Amino acid sequence: MRKSVQSVIAELQRNKRFMGTCPTCDEEFRLADATLFALNEEPPDVALAAIAAMRERIKERKGDLVRARERMTARAERTAQAVNLGKIIEKIVPSFPSFSFSAGDCRALFEPIDYLIFSGLASHGQVDALVFVDVKSGKARLTGVQKNIKDRVEAGAVKLKTTHS
Repeated sequence: MRKSVQSVIAELQRNKRFMGTCPTCDEEFRLADATLFALNEEPPDVALAAIAAMRERIKERKGDLVRARERMTARAERTAQAVNLGKIIEKIVPSFPSFSFSAGDCRALFEPIDYLIFSGLASHGQVDALVFVDVKSGKARLTGVQKNIKDRVEAGAVKLKTTHS
């Protein structure tokens, strides 16, 4: 003989041995402590209120995500503009009066370091020093490759080789 849905629900609520697992947090709970109802019937007010609260949280979360996406897009746009401006500035910086090297001593590399300075070459035809210069603006910092180059230069791992074609 089949039990009706209502009698199964009544037994689950009466008997404290029956357990369920929350699909969200994986914690076990007694079915006797839950609000149980048949899916083909109108849910009780407690269940309707819980569903409404969940829908409201989802709606709020969607709004939070939309605002976060807008902030990320705006931040990415500002960063892109700053990077683009930085790339322009690094190309013209030798013409600035504040640039501490003679423009005639500069040789543009741009990647991964902006300039190699042959200090003294333009003024007296003799190189007094070789200086690697990377132009940064704003809060920009050396990249990993640039830090590696800096470390190699400071360690004296610099050579000059002549090759014939």
